[in-house]
Amino acid sequence: MTGQGSGEDRGLNAVRRVRGSREQDSRLGLRHALDAAQRREAELLAAQARRSSTSGFTTGTRADFVRHLAHVGALAALEAQAAERVESSRVVADEAVRRWQQDRQRVRVVDLLLERRAEQRGQERRRREDRVLDDLAAQVWLRHQEGQA
Repeated sequence: MTGQGSGEDRGLNAVRRVRGSREQDSRLGLRHALDAAQRREAELLAAQARRSSTSGFTTGTRADFVRHLAHVGALAALEAQAAERVESSRVVADEAVRRWQQDRQRVRVVDLLLERRAEQRGQERRRREDRVLDDLAAQVWLRHQEGQA
């Protein structure tokens, strides 16, 4: 963070701290959203594996067949719910990415402005130093000229 010690940029440094804090918060939110999306995807894979590992009905009574259909239907419903949760968590993760990128960009804008201001102050300081050095050189030259005359 350039220019942090500069009194001229006190207000801008405060803005930088606030935006930096927001960026950290949104990065934390992004991490949580991505973790949740991964958990939801793992739940979906587990539900798909349970449904696909269920054997087909081969023999049994009519009641056994109805129970088997109910079991397969319940597994399919669980899989559908898991798929919905995956989609929902992806939407949340996408929004978290967008917010974090926006917050990160805002921090970068303030950093660039601080750097530009510090560079301008450095250029102004060098111009003042150059003027002083020119004045000193002119005085030395005048003294030298007076000494020769």
